[in-house]
Parts: sequence; structure tokens; C-alpha cells
Amino acid sequence: MLTRSVEVFALITLLTVAGCQSAPAVEVTEDATAPAVEVDRKSAALFDAALEAIATAKYRDAEVLLTELTAREPRLSGPWVNLGMVQDELNNVEGAKASFKHAIEANPSNCVAYTELGLLARRSGDFLTAEANYLACLAQVPDFREAHLNLGILYELYLGRLSDALDAYRSYLSLRDGDDRRVKGWAADIERRLALVAES
Repeated sequence: MLTRSVEVFALITLLTVAGCQSAPAVEVTEDATAPAVEVDRKSAALFDAALEAIATAKYRDAEVLLTELTAREPRLSGPWVNLGMVQDELNNVEGAKASFKHAIEANPSNCVAYTELGLLARRSGDFLTAEANYLACLAQVPDFREAHLNLGILYELYLGRLSDALDAYRSYLSLRDGDDRRVKGWAADIERRLALVAES
């Protein structure tokens, strides 16, 4: 179920509905520096309908709604990210890549888009492109936790770069105040493996 799409809207844009007193939160940029964007009621209605379609796993309906919304409001990065996630769920990988790239064009600090591009690249075996996307995110938003985590996984499991993986996991944990027991275990395991190599 594509619950992550619903969360992305809250993460990446503040959408203000023209003429409304209480505007729905649609997009907040990761670096919180982009100004709010006013949109009309039709765009807000498309957003609400897309969220409902996503919540009920009606991904084709969500794709239609988000496609219309991005055509109306191409300057908003959040709808592009959500469209990309829906397209990925529908196995339209090329469409998803294009949507994530549109999101970055709209907001170069949209780390969700970079991270999703990294995940797509990793799944296809293009590990260097995955790394480049995670690093591009961190160049924009150094404290984006998920990029550190995905970078660590990439380094450990796919590239065999244990020292780099450990650094990435430590960065992630420092941003989580060390409260992720699973990743703490991964880091401890790498520390043991590196210690064994150093002793041999």
C-alpha cells in the first residue's frame, strides 16, 4: 500500500488555496525556504481526491488526478513526487523517473525526489547513479535522514564499502538521536567486521 505518498505531501509543499481561510497542507519544501504558492479550489479538490485515491489503493485513479494536478500546477514539487510514487506502484518506472525529475526542477531541495530516484536506480542495478542521487540530496539538505540511511545500505550491501556504510549509518543515527535499534545493530556489526579485518 502506498502510504508513503500520503506522507510526502505533508513533507514537501505548503499549498495555499486562494480565497480559503483554512488551506490544506499540500507541500512544504525540505529546506523550508520556498514560499507558499496560491492555487485555486480546483487544484485543491484534485489534491484531496488524489489523497483519497491513494489511501484506498486506487492508484490508476490517483495517477489521473495527479497528472491533471501537475499539468495545472507544474511549479509544485509535491504532486510530482506523489505522481512518481504512484507510477512506480503501477510499474511505470520511466514515468516515475520523469516525474521525480520534474519535482527536482520545481524544487532543487526536494530530497524525497532524489531519494526515490536513488531507490529506482538501486533496484535496476545502477549503483553509482543511486549514490549520485543520495549525495545530491545531501548536498542540498545535509540532515535528510533517509538519504544517509539509503546511502549506508547501498555502501554495505551493494558496493561493499563498509567504512563508508558505517559513516552513513552513524550520520543517520545522530539525526535520530540513536533511537533506531535496527540500524544501531547494523553499525555494530560493521564495526565488528572492520575490527576483524584490522586484526588479520
